[in-house]
Amino acid sequence: MMTNLKNGLKNRVFGFTLIEMLLVLVIIAAILVGLLGYTQQKTESMRRDRTAMQMQQIENAAMAYYVSTSSWPANIAALQTAGFLPSSLGNNPYANPYFINSDSSTGNFSVCTAVTSNNSDNAMTLAQTLAGMLPLGFVTDTDDPSSSCSPNMTPTTSCSQTSCTIVTIVNIPGQNLNNARSVNFAGIYKNGACVPVPQCPGGTGSNSMKASIMVVPVSVSGVYSNNSTVLPISSFTARATPSAMTPNTCADMAAGPQSCNLSAPGPYWRVCLQVITEKGEVTSVTNPQWGAMTSLMALTRCVPNNEPSGSDFSVYTND
Repeated sequence: MMTNLKNGLKNRVFGFTLIEMLLVLVIIAAILVGLLGYTQQKTESMRRDRTAMQMQQIENAAMAYYVSTSSWPANIAALQTAGFLPSSLGNNPYANPYFINSDSSTGNFSVCTAVTSNNSDNAMTLAQTLAGMLPLGFVTDTDDPSSSCSPNMTPTTSCSQTSCTIVTIVNIPGQNLNNARSVNFAGIYKNGACVPVPQCPGGTGSNSMKASIMVVPVSVSGVYSNNSTVLPISSFTARATPSAMTPNTCADMAAGPQSCNLSAPGPYWRVCLQVITEKGEVTSVTNPQWGAMTSLMALTRCVPNNEPSGSDFSVYTND
């Protein structure tokens, strides 16, 4: 009887050991499955982040290229050749290449690439998540972004295949909300003085950015007539004559005490101030040195060639 009892206890102990081993294996399997799922999610997150970072890197390089040449690059290779993108930049983390394109009518620039997944639903979810990380990003249903990449592509809400194309768009740097228009203070001048024209990027060809100037009166004092009487000022206007190597004079305006230093490299703008008093326009006849009593502030900037401009002001009406 004692022998049977010992054998029964031995069998029970052996049975519990097998169950414990099975439980341990189940726990280890659950941990491995959890780690595998976390690793896959982390890997996918890193692929998305890297794709978004590279697309924004291409956009920034394209805007720098535009500032330098006043035109968008033709392809990725143009950015790499010019040194705006590293030559090591190749396909995205989903093993698909990047493509770029621009629209001459709107000035918009686009970067396109495809992302792939195991089914269309996963591909669309991935694409929408990635598009939300990019400026003006959207998803389009196309298999071949190499031939259809364009700022004018049509967004879609579903993908019919396991590959979706991501598009992100930027405007020309002068109109981009992330790049404020640069206005430079060119100095304080007297009437008739000359303001150097800024050297804008893009060279002197058709892609050159255009130099522009704005002249603002800063100080205008009362003007003496021949009999030393102070004439009240009725109105005054500041302007700049077209730039040239030898600037035009102020024409119907009296030249001030300063003149252009033509030995310095040009071209220049000549800044002028027109002052009207109760006796009429002030000229060098009434007071040859009246320009010494005025101050003009000049502001300059470089304007992209395709920056939209408004119409000239012609007629004012209350209708």
